[in-house]
Amino acid sequence: MIETTNVNADANAVVNIQTRDMPWEPTGVPGVTRKVMERVNDPRKGRETALFKMEPGASFPQEQLTERLEFFVLDGSVSDGLGEYGRHTFVRNVPGATIQLSSAEGCTLYVKRRVPIRPTGDQRFVIDSQTAQWMPFPHRGATVLHLYRDPHGIEVARIGQVHPDKKIPSHDHAMGEETLVLDGYLSDEYTTYEPGAWFRMPIGVPHAPFTGSPGCLMLIREGDLVW
Repeated sequence: MIETTNVNADANAVVNIQTRDMPWEPTGVPGVTRKVMERVNDPRKGRETALFKMEPGASFPQEQLTERLEFFVLDGSVSDGLGEYGRHTFVRNVPGATIQLSSAEGCTLYVKRRVPIRPTGDQRFVIDSQTAQWMPFPHRGATVLHLYRDPHGIEVARIGQVHPDKKIPSHDHAMGEETLVLDGYLSDEYTTYEPGAWFRMPIGVPHAPFTGSPGCLMLIREGDLVW
């Protein structure tokens, strides 16, 4: 359930957070801490994006979802009661599903809750990025794993591996964009985004990203800022 305190809730604001510098905060669940990057408490456009750290043996209470809940396993492994998922697996659970997150070995998760933008069209799926098929993305100098595109054409998510020493033409995002840097680094005319950086570009804000010698692995989402 999305909590009541708003965090970085202005959809028109650029947000750039180095999550590695944020302290882990208690959640009230034994063995589970979190870092909240954004939260919007609203019955129509509510959303929360956070990192969760689960110690070995930690478990959330069982929950019937009232929002969509997605998570990406950054390290370790986790179960939601419907399956067991390892490093760099992406899971999307839909409203109405009953889940219980637990971790025998411990894990770190990138978690998003979102009130559905449309009342229909959500579906559950699981994608293991280490075994799924990646596709070339030559005009961006990258390879990409498409996670989903919703049937209404609003929300998309993907993991992108931008190759070393590539320049991406200046562009803006008609649906807004948020990015978590997983490995390597990305720069643009504003700053450099290193591993652990989470940044959100509002609708219509341009930037011209480029990589250095390591390239950059990123989890990218578009569409959540269409309110």
